[in-house]
Amino acid sequence: MQITFVCYATVRDAVGQKRLERTLSEGTTVGQAVQSLGEEVDALGPLLFDSDGQLRENVNVLVDEENVRQLDGSETTLSDGDTVGIAPGVAGGCSVGVTGRHVTGELA
Repeated sequence: MQITFVCYATVRDAVGQKRLERTLSEGTTVGQAVQSLGEEVDALGPLLFDSDGQLRENVNVLVDEENVRQLDGSETTLSDGDTVGIAPGVAGGCSVGVTGRHVTGELA
């Protein structure tokens, strides 16, 4: 079956491109697919997996734009034509208060 991986931010940087097409066996889970991609691209493994080989909590994996955490997690079975999105978690912010359209505080 054909699967498209769409990679964002540091994941895209590690892979070297935004979209990758792969042929996988029927019944492949999203966990197996992401693991396979991590093994294929050396720089990707440390971004996606912790020292125990588990997907990092801050990594977002989507199947056809639905977060796998709302599905069957890494055991979500893929189907022909699925798109698997992989993105690092986004964190941060600023110390400036934002209220509607008004910004309060001092910008540094």
